Amino acid sequence: MKRILFVCSGNTGRSPMAEFVMKKLVDDAGLKKDFSISSAASKPTDGGSLHEGIAAKLREMKIPYTEHHARQITPQDYPECDVIACMDSGNVNQVREICGGDPDKKIKLLLEFAGESKDIPWDKNGFAETYNDILHGCRSLLKFTEGK
Repeated sequence: MKRILFVCSGNTGRSPMAEFVMKKLVDDAGLKKDFSISSAASKPTDGGSLHEGIAAKLREMKIPYTEHHARQITPQDYPECDVIACMDSGNVNQVREICGGDPDKKIKLLLEFAGESKDIPWDKNGFAETYNDILHGCRSLLKFTEGK
């Protein structure tokens, strides 16, 4: 079982989008039983729901999603995950601080799996750039995990 945790600042936008995109890719590949995929925030959160603009983009792209309640990553998440994929470099630093470092080198920018060191933007203009970057990163992450 490969355990992936996606992280953004508040866990209402980019990280749940990545969670649902990755679940769709894994399901389409017939690998659903081989993965555990979730998301979390790098900052304290009040348990908010999925941002409506993100939900609209997921509907537009025909990506299924479920009800979502934001939560913050905890130190206990670190040993439970194989990959902690962050949306931006600030998230990487915050997650390393929360988890007490990264001795197993599992905290990465999502786009590092695509060979890029780029942050995924919070693109409020229809979320097209956000979605395209997340899709690119998730496809690359799926290839990475298949190689392991």
